[in-house]
Parts: sequence; C-alpha cells; structure tokens
Amino acid sequence: MHLRLALVGFGNVGRAFIGLLNEKANALSSQYGLTCAITGVATRRRGGFIATEGAALDLSEAGLPTEGMPGGAALHVPDTLTFIRACPADVIIEISTLSPLNGEPAIQHIRAALEGGRHVITANKGPIANAYRELRDLARERNLALRFESTVMDGTPIFNLAEFCLPASQISGFRGIVNSTTNVVLTAMESGRTLEEGIAEAQRLGVAEADPSNDLDGWDASAKASVLANVLMDASVTPAQVSRLEVGAEAMRRLSAALPAGQVLRQVAEGRRAGQDVQCTVRLEMLPADHPFAQIRGTKSILSMQTDTMNAVTIIEDESGPRQTAFGLLSDLIAIARLRGPRG
Repeated sequence: MHLRLALVGFGNVGRAFIGLLNEKANALSSQYGLTCAITGVATRRRGGFIATEGAALDLSEAGLPTEGMPGGAALHVPDTLTFIRACPADVIIEISTLSPLNGEPAIQHIRAALEGGRHVITANKGPIANAYRELRDLARERNLALRFESTVMDGTPIFNLAEFCLPASQISGFRGIVNSTTNVVLTAMESGRTLEEGIAEAQRLGVAEADPSNDLDGWDASAKASVLANVLMDASVTPAQVSRLEVGAEAMRRLSAALPAGQVLRQVAEGRRAGQDVQCTVRLEMLPADHPFAQIRGTKSILSMQTDTMNAVTIIEDESGPRQTAFGLLSDLIAIARLRGPRG
C-alpha cells in the first residue's frame, strides 16, 4: 500500500516524524507492505508547499529552508485550508499549533480534510476534547479513518490498547498523571527546590512553555481528561466542563508546605461514571509515598483504566519527547494501512 502524506505543521514533532519515517522505511515496507511519500507540508507562518504531481517533497529533520521552497515543491499556497483541499494526499497529519481549550484551528483543518475524502491523524488534543463526536461521525459517514494516539501521553498505546487489546470491554473510569510540566515542578519541589526552579527545569527539558500556567492551572490535563472520557467512555466532555480543584502555582506552594511526612503531591486527572454522565476532575492530591502514582517523577506519566473484564489496566510512559509523539503518528499510520489496505 502506498500512502501520500501531507503535514499540517512542521515543528519538533513533524521533524521527528520525518526522521522516524525514514528510519523505519524498510520495516514499514517489509512488515506491512507500506510505502509513503510526503506530497505537501504547511505551516502557519510559511503557508503550504505542494509537491510536483507524482513526486514527493524532499524534507528532513532540519526543517524547512529559511527561504524559498523545499526540494520537490511545485506550488505554494498561503492559506492552510486551501492547502488541505488542494494537496494530493491520502492522509492529512494534523500537528499544527492550536488552543487546547477550543481546538482551533485544528478542528477546521480536520473537518476540511475529512470532507475532502482524506484520512486524518492528529496529535492535537483540542479537536478530540472539543469536537470528537462531530469529527468521529463525519469520518464514519465518509468511511475514513480519524486516529489520534499521540493526543495523550505522546505515543504510549492508550487508544490502540483499548481498541485492539480490550475487545468487548467497558471502561468505567480512569486515573492518571498526564501533564509532564506539573510533574517536573512537583518532583523538583519534593527535593527542596522552589517552584520557580522547577519551572526552569521543565523549560530546560523542553516540556514547558515560557508561560507554564496552562499546565500548572490544570488546563492541559483537563483537555486530556476530556479526550480520555470522550473516546474511552463515550462521553461528551469539554475541558471547560472538567472540575479543576486545588490547582495552580499558589496551591502547589501551599499544599507542598503543608505536606505531611511520608506523603507526596501529584496532579491527578480522573474520570468516572455518575449515572448516565461522566464526570472528570483535575486536582492536586496528597498520596502516600508508596502509592504507585508517587513513583511517577519528572517527565514520566501514568494512566490506570478500570475495566469490566481486566479490572485495572495500568500503563506507564517512562520519558516523553517529540520522538515519542512522532511514534504515535507512525503507529496510527500503520493502523490505517492495516485496517484500510487490501486484505489477503
């Protein structure tokens, strides 16, 4: 199976994906009969570049050239939606920057791709947190794939695990540590450093923005909780509907100062059924030092899902980074090839 790919966004994750795609080319071909060509790439600042018909763009992990078009490009379009509609691609990989609280502009990008008959892979949690049912139903109506493994815990196989390894199972709840920035800061404070020193460490590791409030205030974890609830529990929860309790810098300082001996502080995201509804919370919790979540330090993450078949299923991501997120994109690409390709 040969798939033409168009990238919407070409930051650290996009460049890591190109590197992984090249590194695994032989394995993709020999194990899955899959070959790929990048026929287009678009960024908000540079616009979109489309390859010569029947050819591919010459992209590398170094990114786009500072001036002019990348090798193999024949057409430049300034608008991303125009690029999505014009680029000859089978799969749109949506990894643009966005607001996780409303999912834009990625929701528009995904909708345009599906309406144009393209499969979609996204690492953006915003669209799945805010418009999952609409986008899922549109994909089903058009008999297209919409995959999003990298939206929570990078490329850790959460949704693939639920889809392929927990058949006929109902997930009734989840608990997890899913925000790396907050976890790095709390781990630093455990060792006696200040909150500001913890933020600087998270920024040095590349997991925190210049303004880390989105993470510390629980908004990133709320978006991920919405994704988990919507996909795993068939809910319709947006980040604004997630209860954020005792979150933020001041709460971290206050609770850390009052922490009893033998306890640690963690930001925990949780979802549980309440009658016909699913309720989600993000809160700072005091946990015993021997609790499994207490062992999750630095950029590690953990998610425990409660099922009716296997009781609790828990998965841990040891470290996070662009390569792990890129692997999630690659695993989704392989899933599309396996599920949508010719059957022997």
